[in-house]
Amino acid sequence: MRVRLAAIVLVALAVQVVALGQTTLPASPKRPTTRPAVTGPPKPTVVPLQWEFKIELDQLRSIPVKLVDPDGRAKTRLFWYLRYTVTNRSGQDHMFVPEFILYTGTGQLIRTGAGVPTAVFYQIKKLHNDPLLKTQTSMTRKLLLGQDNAKSGVAVWPDFDADTGLVDIFITGLSGETRAINLPKPVKTTETDWKGNRKKVTKSRLILAKTLHLRYAVPGEKKARHDTVPKLIRREWVMR
Repeated sequence: MRVRLAAIVLVALAVQVVALGQTTLPASPKRPTTRPAVTGPPKPTVVPLQWEFKIELDQLRSIPVKLVDPDGRAKTRLFWYLRYTVTNRSGQDHMFVPEFILYTGTGQLIRTGAGVPTAVFYQIKKLHNDPLLKTQTSMTRKLLLGQDNAKSGVAVWPDFDADTGLVDIFITGLSGETRAINLPKPVKTTETDWKGNRKKVTKSRLILAKTLHLRYAVPGEKKARHDTVPKLIRREWVMR
């Protein structure tokens, strides 16, 4: 009897051991993984904290101009221009140093005035019958306060790639807001100073300025460019 009881006890203990071996223990909680926050490019303040000029823009237009080549032959070339009026309501006089840069969807970068003869400006001035219209160079000056001191200028570019369907224009010089960002590592670049001299420099940080960004859709074919009026599809402030 004692032998049978001992055997039963041993069988019961064996069953418990097997059961314990098949039991799944709760997994230990995983530690949360900390990832660096993904941040986009800096954005301008919602409410301007620095001085800012008001700018009114006309449509982006094309104009064909007949020019005489150095060899004496007359040739009609197409140019694009954007008239604008800038007013200082910031409460204090500030220098206005405008810069207009045009990018195409096909990768072209064109600065206003680059490769544009003076005759094109006078053609635009005559077309709009605007004796007060100023060139890019003439617009670079101290802008006095008030509506009476508003100035009107025009940005002009040579014809761009006919295959592009989008054009972006960036306008700087309208705001005193800037932002400094550190680069992951120093980079070498070429800069042009105010005298037009180009030199190589090494930069470890960039200074971004509040910039007005305009995006235009350019419809039509190349042969109809002189009748094309691009459509403004985006206007926003960016740091660039």
